[in-house]
Amino acid sequence: MNPFSDQAEPKAFSADLATHRIPPLATVDAATAVLEEDILAVPLRRLRTVRQLIRSRKFLIGLAMFGVIALLAIFAPLVARYDPYSMDFSHAGSILNQNPTSAHMLGTDYLGRDMWARLVWGGRTSLFAGCLIVLISLCTGVPWGIVAGYGGRVMDDLLMRLIDILLAFPGLVLALAIVAFMGSSIRSVIIALGIGGVPGYARIARASTLSTKGLDYVLVARSQGAGPAHIMRVHVLRNIIDPLVILATLNLSGAILAAAALSFLGVGTQPPSSDWGTMLSDGYAHMFQSWSQLVFPAIIIVWTVLGINLMGDALGEALNPRMQRR
Repeated sequence: MNPFSDQAEPKAFSADLATHRIPPLATVDAATAVLEEDILAVPLRRLRTVRQLIRSRKFLIGLAMFGVIALLAIFAPLVARYDPYSMDFSHAGSILNQNPTSAHMLGTDYLGRDMWARLVWGGRTSLFAGCLIVLISLCTGVPWGIVAGYGGRVMDDLLMRLIDILLAFPGLVLALAIVAFMGSSIRSVIIALGIGGVPGYARIARASTLSTKGLDYVLVARSQGAGPAHIMRVHVLRNIIDPLVILATLNLSGAILAAAALSFLGVGTQPPSSDWGTMLSDGYAHMFQSWSQLVFPAIIIVWTVLGINLMGDALGEALNPRMQRR
């Protein structure tokens, strides 16, 4: 019988399928469809999230509150009016003249330095420190957790035991220990708080990776020859990013508060530089001399943290599939 006849072709094709010499076309199509669905799902989910955030009053209020502070910090040279380090000796040491006046709308500190200028310029330091702390924690903890979750039991045990060691120390105590070792400076505070924030991101990234690595699109990518690094970067990371974004947003307010607390204790920003924490410390020391030195830094910190938390809550609602509006 001619092997190329119509009757011989089904038998030959069935034999090839049985020996796996020819891949089933249905399987290939299904695998391609799974990967294409994964590629398209992420942009569609992002678009749906953006639409819900635009409709969220909570997010818009938080964005406006934080945006005002961020813009003031960015354009500090234009809006400060005074040099934050220049001293007006007519106001220095005078109890009455340190309160708000027409010349100094938020008053001056005990050395005659304009409070508005110091708040605006101090916002640069505080916001930069908070963002850098979150960035260090995020960029260290997320790869750590993904490798631990995807690398198998031995790798998981090794990496997560190190995380458990970090978690054994309270965050502020660990930060103080690192600052004591490195010396008092804003750089030491950023590094210390950045290291202290790694466990939170690592644990969430690991848990999300463990629940993601067994899904269809990851298995299909692995069956098509994709390496572990490619799978972790392309197929795992982009599908676990939602809870990490929420955590980073909420942690930004915590990082700003923690940096201000360490500066308040005198181990952060050192004079003559200032941030909101050092301004609080100075205001606390002279609160009976001038109320404005304590009240205005406290208000700006509460305003900023509240705005960030509102954005974080709205992000959590928008990125939660159970709470998304259809």
